[in-house]
Amino acid sequence: MLDLLGRMGILAIGTMLTSLLPLVVAAAYFARPTERLLLLMRPLSLATVFAAISGFASGAAIILRGLAVVDGKPPHLGNLLMGMAEHWMPVHVAFGCLTAAWLLIAAGTMRRQP
Repeated sequence: MLDLLGRMGILAIGTMLTSLLPLVVAAAYFARPTERLLLLMRPLSLATVFAAISGFASGAAIILRGLAVVDGKPPHLGNLLMGMAEHWMPVHVAFGCLTAAWLLIAAGTMRRQP
């Protein structure tokens, strides 16, 4: 796992860091539910989804570019699979963070109700 993180590019790491923003806001909402934080969650969630899609597309483009430069030789399967794992990881992290964030929002909303 740490090897995978060490091989990731700046866009993949940025995508995963962006994914933490909704989680932080959701934790703040859980601690003190306000309408302002709830309104902030929607655009942050969209930003996280778009960052995940962008990170995935960027990783897929890099893999396709790598396949194009092998000049007809079969690519090394291990490298191909590692590249695919690298560009799936930010998507996994993004949606995992969104899941946790929206569960915190739901719990904070339940606490807010009388």
